[in-house]
Amino acid sequence: MTTLTEDDVLEQLDAQNNLLAFMTTAQSFLLQGIKCFLPSLFVDNDEEIVEYAVKPLLARSGPLDDIDVALRLIYALGKMEKWLYADITHFSQFYQYLKEQDTIPGFADDITWDFISNVNCITRNATLFSALESMKFADFAAWSEVRFTAMIKTALTLAVTTILKELTP
Repeated sequence: MTTLTEDDVLEQLDAQNNLLAFMTTAQSFLLQGIKCFLPSLFVDNDEEIVEYAVKPLLARSGPLDDIDVALRLIYALGKMEKWLYADITHFSQFYQYLKEQDTIPGFADDITWDFISNVNCITRNATLFSALESMKFADFAAWSEVRFTAMIKTALTLAVTTILKELTP
């Protein structure tokens, strides 16, 4: 498993031009972050346990390769706060929703705003969320879809990096 660097995450998320591509990349990073976090729950650096028990659980076909299953396990063990569990679950559900759509909504669409308005790491950042709200509900003359899209993308990127930092063992 490769180690994520914040620069890699920022660069790859910034390179995504549409919401589905962004959420696909975010989902991949979140799963990778969870998989890096999981071994810290099971063992005290016992190489044999890691090799024969933990790695098969985390393998591509293993039961913990599913973000929702792994997330529930971490939360059930009391190793994750409720807000973090809710945010990752919300990202996962929004990603699944986008995959099923014939027409992918944009960063500035209302469905994306509804998603963002329910992400704790965004709404808890009062300055960021206030700026987003001001732009979202500004009169048309002051509103620029390009600027708003960039702010939404930045907010989502900050949310992903915040979650990944919380998943650092």
